[in-house]
Amino acid sequence: MKNLEQVRAAAALPAVVTLGLKRSAISKLPGLILNNGLLAAAAFCNAEGGGGNRPQLKNAMGAIASHLAEREIVGNQVHDIPRMILDLSARDAIALQRATQEALAFLAYLKRFATND
Repeated sequence: MKNLEQVRAAAALPAVVTLGLKRSAISKLPGLILNNGLLAAAAFCNAEGGGGNRPQLKNAMGAIASHLAEREIVGNQVHDIPRMILDLSARDAIALQRATQEALAFLAYLKRFATND
C-alpha cells in the first residue's frame, strides 16, 4: 500500500514531463488558490487571454483536476477544469475544502519537479 506522498509524487512527475511545466509559472498558483479559492483560481486558469504564463497555469490546473479525479475527490469522469468546477460547485463546503488541501499538496510536487526557466 502506498502512502499519500508516494501517490502524489507518482502522479506529479509524469504530468510535469508531459506538460513541460515551468517552475516560475506554477509557483504563482498556490497563492492564487489560497487568496481566491480553488474554484476562482480554476476559473482564472481556464479563461482565455492573459499573460505568457496562462497556458502553464491552465496545464497545471488540468493536472490537478486529473489528480483529484484519480483520488476520487471529484467524480472519476472529471479530468478537465470546467468539469472540476462544476463537480466541486455541486458538493458541500467540506468536499471543496478537502479538494483544496489535496490540490495544494499535489501542487507542491508539481513545483518540485518542474523545470527552471
